[in-house]
Amino acid sequence: MSQFADVIRYLASDEDPRSRISAIKNAVVENIHAADERVKVAVTDHFNHTFVPDLILSWPGETESRSVFLRTSYRAWDLLQDLDMLASERPILMPLVPIEVDDNTSADLEQQSSEQRTLITDPYGLEALDRQTDTAPVVSLLSHALLQGGRGLISSDRATRISEEVGAGFAGAQHADYELTSIAVQAAETALDSDRASQLNRLLHAVWIGSGASPSQFPAATGTTAILDAANLRFILELPDLPDPGFWDRIGRGLRTERLCELGDFPPSDNLQRLLAGCAYRLTAKACRVINASASVDSPRWEVVNGTLTMRTSARRIHFAPRYVRELPDSSLSVPLVTTTELKTRADMASVMISEVKMSNGDSTISYGSEERPDVSADQTLIAVESAIQGASVVEAIARVGSSGKTVRCNLREGTAAGNSNAMYYVIELAEVAVPLLARLSHEELADVSAAIGPRSAEESTDEA
Repeated sequence: MSQFADVIRYLASDEDPRSRISAIKNAVVENIHAADERVKVAVTDHFNHTFVPDLILSWPGETESRSVFLRTSYRAWDLLQDLDMLASERPILMPLVPIEVDDNTSADLEQQSSEQRTLITDPYGLEALDRQTDTAPVVSLLSHALLQGGRGLISSDRATRISEEVGAGFAGAQHADYELTSIAVQAAETALDSDRASQLNRLLHAVWIGSGASPSQFPAATGTTAILDAANLRFILELPDLPDPGFWDRIGRGLRTERLCELGDFPPSDNLQRLLAGCAYRLTAKACRVINASASVDSPRWEVVNGTLTMRTSARRIHFAPRYVRELPDSSLSVPLVTTTELKTRADMASVMISEVKMSNGDSTISYGSEERPDVSADQTLIAVESAIQGASVVEAIARVGSSGKTVRCNLREGTAAGNSNAMYYVIELAEVAVPLLARLSHEELADVSAAIGPRSAEESTDEA
């Protein structure tokens, strides 16, 4: 007998109806959390109501929610009536007794619930999914997808069968096994709505391509591409170490900084380093920030911190914001004032040309640039201007990016760099042009940062842009 059955049998002996209902709902909530640890469950004050749900499911970062209607029995005819009244809400109808699929009425229930994108399952079906997750971790994604967009009649036996098919299909995709992968694709398209089936099949497709197989040989699935969503990307990154660089090169094709940053926070795992080793040079960013922070790393390591792609070195964190300057994390650490002499030293170290410099002492502000010379950092006039403003330091420096005429504005007081309007940069451009102005890096540090990003130089990236 399942754990949930034991709970229900125990609760049935409670003489207080309110207490019994509350305890049953709590048991169901625990059951749902076991199937999907990301789900948030809101409990209503109603029970077994015709129109008001017992539970409302939602997920972080998702705008959609899903209502759960508990039912004290499994009577196919009653559930068919529920379908007629509630199908527009795409609910989950959850009998508290095991679903038995053994007659024509149940067949009608299966067809209609599937067509109306309504999931009919019981807590025992969810328990079956939870058990399968131990042997095939990909089933955790299936459980999540079923709660969000599952459809049809999912008994305990069917939940076991589908999870086994998806688990075998994921393993099959890793070895380009057409038959096993095809069965998993069909299982996803049968049990899930089109959006969630597409998400799961994109994972299978990405793993298929990562195995080295031809994309055109992937089992047909409606609208399937190899672009992973954040949940699937996290799942692959959290797999046991996969040292095959070819796999990660293929997974990284088409990867964008925004998708990586949707992970929110992700540690500097070896899999993440392998992924970015082959694609970081293609990634773009809106802005960057350098924060002085020591770390026990021998060479630069990638991670995702507060929704920003982050490179951690032995002495600092370099954050790259995917779309907006405001995505950069705040820092309570003070930024040392920068003189024009120090700015020139930093620029020379990285061979960066500066077209304009702004200085301020908090009271007076002055900008210095040239319409004729591409680099003013060595101008004696610049030093004279600084001397004329008592207590002045560099507030801002505008640096040239490659030979394209594009520039990046470096705020020396805040340790940030960004462009004007809609300007976007390759991560390598910000790392090789802006970062050395925001913080003094040695030749060895500059070389390590560039090597961690990839094989292309800023000029090559600019030409491609």
